[in-house]
Amino acid sequence: MDSSWTIAGTCFKTPLRILCRAFWLSRSRWKARAIGYRQTIEQLRQELQETRANSRQLRQQLKDAREKIQVLSRRPDHPPTFPHLTHLHGHQFSAQMIALCCTLSLRIGFRAVPDVLRLVAEAFGMSLKIPSRDAVRNWSCRNGVAILQEASQADDWVWMIDHSVQLGKMFVLVVLGIRQSQLPVGRPLRREDMTPLAVMPTRSRDKQEVERQLAEVAKDFGTPLAVLSDGACELHEGAERLKSQGFRGPHLDDVKHKVSNLLKKKLGKDERFKAFSAKLGQTTASIQQTELDHLLPPRKKEKSRFMDFDRLIDWATMVQHQLAQADDEAPEKSTRLIEKLGWVRDFQEDLHCWRECRQLVGKVLKYAGEQGVFVGSTEILRQQLLECSSDTPLAGEIGEAIVSIYQANEDRLSAAGLGSLRLPCSTEVLESAFGSFKALQRHHGRGTFTSLLAMFPSLFDNCTAEQIVRRFGSVSNKTVQAWLANAGLKNSTQSRRRRAYAEVMAAA
Repeated sequence: MDSSWTIAGTCFKTPLRILCRAFWLSRSRWKARAIGYRQTIEQLRQELQETRANSRQLRQQLKDAREKIQVLSRRPDHPPTFPHLTHLHGHQFSAQMIALCCTLSLRIGFRAVPDVLRLVAEAFGMSLKIPSRDAVRNWSCRNGVAILQEASQADDWVWMIDHSVQLGKMFVLVVLGIRQSQLPVGRPLRREDMTPLAVMPTRSRDKQEVERQLAEVAKDFGTPLAVLSDGACELHEGAERLKSQGFRGPHLDDVKHKVSNLLKKKLGKDERFKAFSAKLGQTTASIQQTELDHLLPPRKKEKSRFMDFDRLIDWATMVQHQLAQADDEAPEKSTRLIEKLGWVRDFQEDLHCWRECRQLVGKVLKYAGEQGVFVGSTEILRQQLLECSSDTPLAGEIGEAIVSIYQANEDRLSAAGLGSLRLPCSTEVLESAFGSFKALQRHHGRGTFTSLLAMFPSLFDNCTAEQIVRRFGSVSNKTVQAWLANAGLKNSTQSRRRRAYAEVMAAA
């Protein structure tokens, strides 16, 4: 008997094999579509679940925000405060605020600190108690006196010493120290590398007084491994007498001061350089209130003016370039430029020589700041100087003299039996601190030393709240007053001036 499928197949004109293949392919296509639809449905189901979860989260955040708004609406309208900052014991301000004020005062001066804090508080709507400028000054002085008590005795201190001179008959000897084991290599010394050992005002700076002061420092911190100064006779002779305290190390010369003296010797009596310097002064007077004021020569230093030698040569080089481009400018501007600054062209050959000298000086100062002095350092410097152009006789002489300066320091190092050590030979870090202090003091006195000198050590410090807590715990205001009295600053020029005016007011 035939099957029903065989009987049904007779109804189709198409052969069964073709029909089966067509039906099978159709079934496969529908099956694939069904699988795709199921996957799409599953994916949509997962996205729906995530959307519902996000919706619940957003509703919760909205609820929390509404609750915060209700809480804030019930609070009084007060600016934000700093409840996590607690007052330092015995003070009305926190250690963080005191540290901030001490740091700010070094940048902007004591008078400006309260104003800056007040502007910040107003700009951000903060409820901030503002200290007075007298409080900031007192904190800085107290911090400075505390820093002087932090150093300890050691057998590898390298001293950096120098005098600072201002109005009146008072001088200040500053002694900075750095441990030879902590001396950085490959970069100049920074202020934070140095440790203030002594800030000692005095009314005399002869060798006997210097000897007394240095002996006092040696008693407190130990005999130094080496001493570095700018070459002043009283410093050298005073340090020489330290031998009675057991000092056997070298007394090195600051290379920058030596080079400055070298330039003064070579150029100070040179008629061409004298004429160039005279023209600089005339040019300043003639263009300082004209359209050429941007070409003003750099301001000369009254003291150690040859330390500005590089700035003068750079200025003259710039003016030469401006003159070379003058033909491309408007005729009236070109004429004015040549009239006022055309004299620089008369020194073209001299400037070529001075530029060579400036290149040599820059090379040795960079080398001295980054590498210091050690056995073999002079030969390395000599090779570096050979890379500089020194065609003129003056440049050749200065190059040889620079090598001799470095060799003298190296010879002292070897003679002291310290040939295996590296020592600094630049007091730039101390000179810059003197400059910063004078800039700060300029706002508080007419160039005379006052009680502000107590804050000088803080110029070498990165003040933090932790340090303030520790230092103010050991140094009180009485300690600062005692330091000022011992330093003779209770009877300073400024103090006597105030008393003189007070007497007049009392008699009126």
